[in-house]
Amino acid sequence: MNRSQKIEVIIEKNEDHFWGRIENKGFMPTGQGKTVTALLQNLKDSIADYIEHEGKKDKFWSNVDVKRIEFKILYDLVAFFEEFSDLKISSIALRAGLNPSLVRQYATGSKYPSAEQAKKIEEALHSLGKKLQEVTIFAA
Repeated sequence: MNRSQKIEVIIEKNEDHFWGRIENKGFMPTGQGKTVTALLQNLKDSIADYIEHEGKKDKFWSNVDVKRIEFKILYDLVAFFEEFSDLKISSIALRAGLNPSLVRQYATGSKYPSAEQAKKIEEALHSLGKKLQEVTIFAA
């Protein structure tokens, strides 16, 4: 593979570490780490080991250059709010038109959002990101 390849990885948070998985590619690599960066490196190591040994004839994985993998990260809400802890959950909830207490429960994993609720949160985050990209800081 000559160019980078985007591979989706689902990241979740458990107690003291992140864990992730890649689905729908036959071989389903999983990994874990104290940080998202450590998790992604663990996944790359797992993929490299598979390609070197069992995966030589795997139609998908044998064409993957581990050095050129780019991960498209799909966070569950617990992992997202842990990774982006500088965001105020209540502010994101209000931007999404959701009850802040409910979104806090999503962020701790005590409740799980429907696809519709998750989409509202995602749209609120994207809206905030666009707004932040328009900011110019003036220094006198």
